[in-house]
Amino acid sequence: MAGACLSVPAHVDSLAQVRGFVGSSANSLGLPESATDELLLAVDEAVSNIIMHGYAGRDGLIEVDMSADADAVTVRLRDDAPLFDPTGAAAPRLDISPLERDCPGGYGVELVRRLVDGLRYRVSAEGRNELILVKSLATESRASP
Repeated sequence: MAGACLSVPAHVDSLAQVRGFVGSSANSLGLPESATDELLLAVDEAVSNIIMHGYAGRDGLIEVDMSADADAVTVRLRDDAPLFDPTGAAAPRLDISPLERDCPGGYGVELVRRLVDGLRYRVSAEGRNELILVKSLATESRASP
């Protein structure tokens, strides 16, 4: 199935544009509403992390590519920030209150993992970060209550 592409500046003001693009593309690619909501949250978190931690205030671009096959919708996020594999990040300790942690945050990658059916990272042939999020067309909500 044909896909769609978007390129946005790595700035928090771009998040609304990314959400609009992912939402409308997911709907046109046949993703159910509940799965679309989860994919929107996962992509929003991943793009926020690229902006805040990857580019960390520097100028840059983020490319968002969406496609689908008979089984799933795939979102590819590409950026030129310093190379970082978020799939290798340790899961946060959920037995410790966020107020007791030494540093704020740390839950974003785990949230993304729980919201999608597949999460992969690779360095592209051009030496860019590429984060691949896969949401199955057959699954309903994956988030824990």
